[in-house]
Amino acid sequence: MSLINPTQPNAPIPGANYTSDTRNWPWHRPPDITDIDDCLDYVMENLTETDAGLRYMAMIEAGMPITTITDMVVTLGVGKGKWTPDFAILVAGPVTKIIEIMAKSYNIEYDLGIDEEPDYKSAVYYQTFGRDVGAIKDKKEVEELPEVEEDTKDEAGFMSESSAQEQLAMLGYGQEEEIEEEEVEELDDE
Repeated sequence: MSLINPTQPNAPIPGANYTSDTRNWPWHRPPDITDIDDCLDYVMENLTETDAGLRYMAMIEAGMPITTITDMVVTLGVGKGKWTPDFAILVAGPVTKIIEIMAKSYNIEYDLGIDEEPDYKSAVYYQTFGRDVGAIKDKKEVEELPEVEEDTKDEAGFMSESSAQEQLAMLGYGQEEEIEEEEVEELDDE
């Protein structure tokens, strides 16, 4: 809606996206950088020769993980049309290493943003690493494991054919309504 005249809508007409120019955003055009070496040179130049690097170092010093900074750097590159989103995923690792090296050179304590070990241990974790849950020494870990109950009430499976009683219940016949045995036999024959 328009603020000047609230009765007049101020929005694109339906189908305007089919007639408008699709090259109006940088990420709609072909990327400027398609080589990993060129991308890393661009990132290094941006981090060292502009004040962006110092701002990122201040963020790391304030406690922001390096992975978050990397996400910002590569997303800004996509937004400026420098590279594509899938290329950003490819260069995220080397960009993280560059930022980590910069933090080390400034003697900044940093959080890489990657958890080394999970906060919990599940039965799948122990099965994956070949350890028996019964052989665990710490009883606290055993108490944290959820018990797995096997579902044995339906042996045939979810998509198996329903019995005649189940079919009649689906049709709306309840226990209070009597159904002749002929109808049940007809359903079983089908």
